[in-house]
Order: sequence, then structure tokens, then C-alpha cells
Amino acid sequence: MRATACLIILVLACSWPPSRADDEIESVLVTGTYAPAGALTSAVSVLDEQQIRALNKRTLAGLLKTLPGVLVEEQGGPGGLTAVSIRGGEANFTLVLLDGVPLNDPTNFRGGGFDFADLGAALIERIEVVRGAQSAIYGSDALAGVINIITRRPPQDHVQQLQTELGEDDYSDISFSAQGRFGDLDYTAELASRDDGEPVKGSERDSDRANLRLGWQLTRDHRVNAAYYYLDGNRSSYPEQSGGPEYALRDDLDRSDYKNQVLSLGWSARVNDHWRSQLTGSHLKREEDYTSPGIDPYFDVPPNGADTDFRRNELQWVNALQSGDVFRLNLGADYRDEDGDSTGYVEYFGQSLPTDFELDRSTVGVFADASMTPAQGLLLQGALRYDDPDDYDSETSVHIGASYDLTSQLRVAINRGEGFKLPSFFALGHALVGNPALQPEKATTWDLGLAWEATRQLRLEATWFHNEFDDLVDFDEESFRNVNRSDVETSGVELQGNWQPLDRFSLSGQATYTDLDVKNEPTVLTGRPDWTAGLVGQWQIAADWGTVIDYQWVGEQYAVSRHTGQEVVEELDDFHRLDWVLRWQPRDALTLEFSVDNLMDEDYQTAVGFPAPGRSARLGVRLTHR
Repeated sequence: MRATACLIILVLACSWPPSRADDEIESVLVTGTYAPAGALTSAVSVLDEQQIRALNKRTLAGLLKTLPGVLVEEQGGPGGLTAVSIRGGEANFTLVLLDGVPLNDPTNFRGGGFDFADLGAALIERIEVVRGAQSAIYGSDALAGVINIITRRPPQDHVQQLQTELGEDDYSDISFSAQGRFGDLDYTAELASRDDGEPVKGSERDSDRANLRLGWQLTRDHRVNAAYYYLDGNRSSYPEQSGGPEYALRDDLDRSDYKNQVLSLGWSARVNDHWRSQLTGSHLKREEDYTSPGIDPYFDVPPNGADTDFRRNELQWVNALQSGDVFRLNLGADYRDEDGDSTGYVEYFGQSLPTDFELDRSTVGVFADASMTPAQGLLLQGALRYDDPDDYDSETSVHIGASYDLTSQLRVAINRGEGFKLPSFFALGHALVGNPALQPEKATTWDLGLAWEATRQLRLEATWFHNEFDDLVDFDEESFRNVNRSDVETSGVELQGNWQPLDRFSLSGQATYTDLDVKNEPTVLTGRPDWTAGLVGQWQIAADWGTVIDYQWVGEQYAVSRHTGQEVVEELDDFHRLDWVLRWQPRDALTLEFSVDNLMDEDYQTAVGFPAPGRSARLGVRLTHR
């Protein structure tokens, strides 16, 4: 099978001549998306640096709330977990990348789901969200979509920046960054510390982070890049499904101390005018020490804890080929080695039962991603990937898409994608509930979109989507272990628009409807409302004054609580939230920002008994020296 896949890729390479402008090839090799947004038929949303600065959110999760098809679930205050799902998929169906390096950790009890609460926005240049199954390019974990976080590139001159923000409930965030160039060398360095305070009883989080990037232009055609990211954090909150500050029978808290480290080294080369090549090696290490008091009266969730250690090493080779403006081809191969171990316990009737596990696996993958424009206004895209993981059958993933300009103003696009997710180490190896016989979860996704650019000031988009998720990993109470059981279908519509009636005023809005259907089981999916919507207004009042209003509405949704000793499903009310930012820049070197989160002091919950933070003001100062 491996030889067959290699042969297919070679055939593609010979039959589909490539195309890509030089700057586009550079973008491919740096971001890890393998194609710029303009060369994708898939539904893609991009937040650039200007939009990120304007919104001035505390975390990355706050920025993602403004995008269609993206649902952010926050468990009360900052100490709770922050999960992101795309188009109704599970939170662990989203692959998260930092400059192309995967961040998902399969040893955690979330099945590899990523906690978005720690990532700040100071050095983020843009955020790319690709919706729909993308395993044909990225391999495992990309069942519902991909979120790629791209840090800023150094400017031509030297820039130092100090940012300080203080707020209510003892909130503070301070960061210092320096960027610049020395001849053929460029650098980026950031040090930051954030304390989220305690806006909700028992919910706290603080973290320190460092980010360092170095680049060396060896020759006109060769470049070397190195990057290191470090995060040291801790959090506390009431246990999930415990009823939170309102209903929990005890005030004992979940506590977690964790460290993340990401190291990458890359070499890129301009082989000739038609061929760019990049070789990248990366290392991810995550450590977490987690303890939980359980949920009193302990029938379902007794006290437990675990000390986990996860490592991922990856080597990737990507070749971007081009010929004119008609064809583009990316060819790549990668090798991924993962190992994780956990030393844990569960207390039953005064006895401590071990839940230890230690697993490892490696995966070899090859892929081809091509696009062509055989006629004016017509774009065809296809991707094929072959993965050969340890202890599992090989996986072949396909993505096909097409877009066509019906008129100069109206564009239609259709996509079909496939995805798979290898079982998490936690689901496989946990000594009490683990099941080594679990099989990969699968997805097939479709979408059909229309984009209408009525004028340069008005653009509207509508996308219908349908997802089929099969063999989902679920906990079976009868066998008391994880099993492949659930089949889920999600369908819906995404609406979005941008309108700029005045030079200094713009509106952007989005709404998403999602219908969830769990096959053959009388159950509902929690944390996923049918409707969400939002509207962002930006007004540059004067040259040095600007303001932003961010309105979000989340419809009714289901949530689970166990504070009574039994699992109870409740329906939570819909809610409205309004955030406001006022910005004053009297000088190029000085920016003052006053922000109010939850301006109307809306009382709402996204988890039973966990109130969201109320109205809270922040004042920030940014000093820039060039």
C-alpha cells in the first residue's frame, strides 16, 4: 500500500503542472497551510493583525468567537477549560497549529482537545480557520477543521514594544517584545506574564510565556529558521459538571500545573524559479500535574488525579512547484513520533486505584495537494494523503473542491473532504476505562458556498455544510470502558457579510445554524446551540481615536450536571453579550485602550452552575519604540 501511494503521488506530480507566485510559495512554506487562502476552495476565515489589534480580546478564544461556524465553550471563569468546536464537531476534532506545529495532546482526558484559554494575541500576525475535514493535507485530528496561529514576522527596522493591561478582579497582563534585523539575521523575542484574577468564585488562571524566533538568510536562495515557545501556567476551578459555585456540595477545586514547550528548526531553499523546498523538524513537550476532588457524593466522579508527560517529534518535507499561473502542486512527506505516559489514581471507597498508562506510536505520511485553473474563473483543487500509523490499518484521505465565477460578482464553491482521528492515548490506555481495541474516528464533510461581492464596500457569503462523523469514541456505562459507538450527523448554514458604507466605518456580521443528529441513540449533544450570531462594528472617529463594538448572541443549548449524584441534562437559556473597545493613539509611539467586557452585565451560563464573568473594565497602554 505504501508503494502504491507513492506511485499515485508521482503520477500526480507528472500530470498536474504546478503554479504559484513567489510570494505565495513563501506563504505556503511558512504558515504550514500549503496554500494561500486565494488558492483554496475550502471555506476559510482569516483574522489579520489589524483585526486582532482592533478587537483587543483577552485570549485567542475571544477572537475565534467572531468567526462563522466556530463555537467557543467556556466553563465559567478563566480557570475553566475553553474548548472550540467547528460546525458541530467535537472539540477534539479540531487540529490546532502554531506556525504549522501541531499542539494537540492525546494524553489528556479531553481526548486531545486543546485548551485555548492561555494563548495571548500580542505577537499573532493572523489566524487561519479552515472549515471541513482536512486530513487529506494534515493527517490525523483534522476531522472538523484546522486552526492555524501564525506569529508576526520581523519588520525591516528594529521595534521594541511594551504592553501593559490592568483590569477589575485583579486582572493583569504585561508583555515585552523586540523584533528586527541585523543584515541577513532577523529576530523576534517576547516575554509575557498574565494573571486573570478571580472574576468568578474559585476560577483562577495565571501563566508566563516566552517566544523566540531567529532567521538567517544564508544566500539568496537558502534560509534557516529556528523558533522556541514556552508556557508555564496553573489554573483552578470547580470540577466540570459539579454544579460550579452555585450548586457544588463542596468548595474543593480542580487544580492543574502545566508546561508547554515547542521547538522547531527549518531550512527552505529556492531550487529554481519553479521549485521551492522546505525541511522542518519540530519538538513538542507538554507536562501537566492535575488533581480533582471529584463530584460529591462521588457516585460517578470520585477524587482523581494524574501526572502526564507527552512528547511529539515531527519531520516534514514540503515541495511547492509552479509553472505559470494555471497550475500549482505541493508534494510532501512527514514522519511523526509520539509518546506519552501518565501516572494517575482514582479513589473508590477509601482505596486508591492506579490509572497509569504509557503508550507510543509513529506515523509515516505522504501527500499531494494540487490546484488548476483550466478556464477563466474556474478553480479545481484536489488533495490526496496516505498515512501509515503503528498498530492500525493505513488511512487514505481525499479532498476535492471546485469554485467558479458565475459572474464578475458571484462565486460558487463546492467541497468534499475526508478526515480521521487516531484514538487518544487516554482513551486507549487508561487503566480503568481504556480500550486498546478502539478504532480511528472518521468523518466525511460536504459544503456548498456562494459569495457575492455586490460592490467594493459590500460582500455577502452563504455556505451550506453537512458532516458525517462515524465510530465516535464514547464511554459505555455497561462495560465501563471506552467504545466506538456513536454516529453523528451535523448540517447547517453559515452566513457572513462585510459592509463598509463609509471610509472610517465598517460592519462585519456572521450567523450559524447547526442541526445535530445522533444516530441510533436517544441522547443530545451538549454545549452546541442551534444558533449563534455576531456583529462587529469598527469606527475610526478621528485620526487618533477609534472604537469597536462586538455583539455576540448564543442560542439555547444543553448542558450536563452531576451535582445531584446523577447525570442530569438541562437546557440553558440563550444570551447576549456586548464588548466595547475605545482606542486613543495621540502619538505613533503611544496607544491607550479602554475595554469593557460584557458591557450590559449579562447574567448567563454555558455550564450548569458556572456563571460567566460579569461586566469588567480593562485599561491598556502600549509603548512602541523604533
